[in-house]
Order: sequence, then structure tokens, then C-alpha cells
Amino acid sequence: MKIARATEALVRAFSLTLLCTLVLTMVGCSRMSESWKEEVRLSDGRLIVVKRTAKGTLTRDIAMRVTGWKPEETTLRISQLAGEANPPVWRSVLIPVVMDYDPSSLTWSVVATYVFCSTWYDMGRPISPYVQYISVGGEAWRVVPLQPGWAGRRANLLTEISPAGEPRLVREADKEMLWRREPDQFKSISTSWKTNC
Repeated sequence: MKIARATEALVRAFSLTLLCTLVLTMVGCSRMSESWKEEVRLSDGRLIVVKRTAKGTLTRDIAMRVTGWKPEETTLRISQLAGEANPPVWRSVLIPVVMDYDPSSLTWSVVATYVFCSTWYDMGRPISPYVQYISVGGEAWRVVPLQPGWAGRRANLLTEISPAGEPRLVREADKEMLWRREPDQFKSISTSWKTNC
């Protein structure tokens, strides 16, 4: 009788320890933090390299397999270009789709979009799924209405960021293959869109 009770107590303690370990492992493994460099083709034909990061929470299916990630912060750092006024690091919960530089006005632009409905709701359910940020002469980034000239612009940034990580350098050719299977809002700036939210 005493041996049965001791065995039962030991099994309970082992089960509780195993359950706690599993929960702690899942919580600890739910975070994502990636960094990489990426080739970006500007509209004037120049190919530059930007530094990128993506931080967020992994999403999982019922079997606990990783299915994607929910962004908490993405960043773009533009390397120093000779003779150009470089902006500060761009940061947002949104996913950047296109970036470009206009040398005549010394303006860097980033057009970004949301991935999850909750982000769209938090933004106040805007009419456009895109947000345009500009930095003039190296000043801080600010949000402006999406300029008409951006409609139809093809993506030049990696939008399908893998929770398993990206290569140290994502080349332009690598992105070409990925863009083929992307949703339309990540392939180019569209003026007509339908939300599933």
C-alpha cells in the first residue's frame, strides 16, 4: 500500500514536472528575432544593401507546428551611400513592401502594409492597406498620405519573412522567386483591394 502511494506520488510529480517543462519550452520558443542584409533595387537602377530585422511571435497550428509569425517590430537600416542624406532606422509593426530614394528632393520613402486584421483594426481600419513613410534630408520618418505615383509600383523588399530565418544576404534573384507566390498586396502597391477582416 505504501509503495503504491509512493509510486503514485512520484508519477504525479514527474507528470507535473514534464508539463511545466513543456509549457516553459513552448513559451520560450514562441519568440522570433531575425536579422539579415538584403539587396534592394531603387527606381534609378542602383542596387543597394539594407540591414533588416524582424521581431515577433510565432504562430502555430493545433499540433504546435510553426505556421508563420505575427510581427511586433520590423526595421530597415539603410547603409551609408556616398553623397546621400541617410535617414534614421525605420521601425514599424507593419511589413515594408517598397522603398526608394528621390535624389532631387533628398527623400527616402518606405511603403508598408499590415499582415493581420488586428493590426488593421488598431490602425483604425484605413481605406488603403498601405502606409507611406518619408524621411527628407536625413530627418525622422513621418507618415504621409500614399502618393499617387506609388500605385502599381512593384515590391522591392522581402515580404515573406521566414520564422526559421533568412540567409545572411538575401539577393534580388531570391526575392523574385518568392514574389511569385505572394498575395497581391505584397507583390505591388495596389489601389483596389479587398480585406478578409
